[in-house]
Amino acid sequence: MSIVGIHTTKPRTQRYVDAFVKGTPGPNKIYQFRDLKELPKENITMYGILAGSGEIYKWCEKENKDFYFMDHGYFTNAHDYPHWLRITKNKHCQNKLTHKKVDRYEKYFKEEIKPWQKSGRKILVLPPTNAISNFFGVENWLDQTLKILKNNTDRIIDVREKPYNPTITTDHVGATVKVDKPTKQQGTINWQEYFACVTYNSNTTLASLHNGVPVFCDSANCAAAPISETNFANIETPKYEDRMTLFSSLAYNNFNLTEMQDGTAWKILNG
Repeated sequence: MSIVGIHTTKPRTQRYVDAFVKGTPGPNKIYQFRDLKELPKENITMYGILAGSGEIYKWCEKENKDFYFMDHGYFTNAHDYPHWLRITKNKHCQNKLTHKKVDRYEKYFKEEIKPWQKSGRKILVLPPTNAISNFFGVENWLDQTLKILKNNTDRIIDVREKPYNPTITTDHVGATVKVDKPTKQQGTINWQEYFACVTYNSNTTLASLHNGVPVFCDSANCAAAPISETNFANIETPKYEDRMTLFSSLAYNNFNLTEMQDGTAWKILNG
């Protein structure tokens, strides 16, 4: 099956779409989001959930069309060289363990995995951004989460928003776009203070797990879910499972531009 790319109203991300499409079999076609009246017959790839990509993602779901979704990598930022991106088929992130070998993780992403920390006094809460809240319909996530936590723990709760969290709106072509570009300066997280990290689907969960702090997260849309607790009422009984299995699995869904262009990403994703 041929794969086509969708260019959106965000030019910087077009190179990621172009790179992945180049490494797939069949003709390399690119469509413009603003020109689409119907979905292309081919399978589709898009980057992120803003500037029209989110609308394509939901359109594919509605019509049961296969798609490849890419966004910032699990371990690194997509915009930093060598541009590592996560790529998943028909979902927002890899939320199942694939039990891959450790070679890719150890070669490209290896960090110190600290012992599980069970003496922290606080709970770290990382709420979803405005864009994520809108996309997944979880605008009340923080209020609901805090209510559950306060009913089940006496620990101090720290809420830490993502430093870059723009307000969003819909533009003239129906794309979800940023209204502003606020950036709040924040210090680094002192992981030794925390007993657990609670989030919807932040990639900071991987830093939390590397630092020995167990995670509570959404079951469907968070990459840490396979080894984390998803019932927030169990905040006092976190899961302490094998982290290397998760990291190794995610490394096989994390690709750089070269691997996308030369077909490595396509081959790994399709067995």
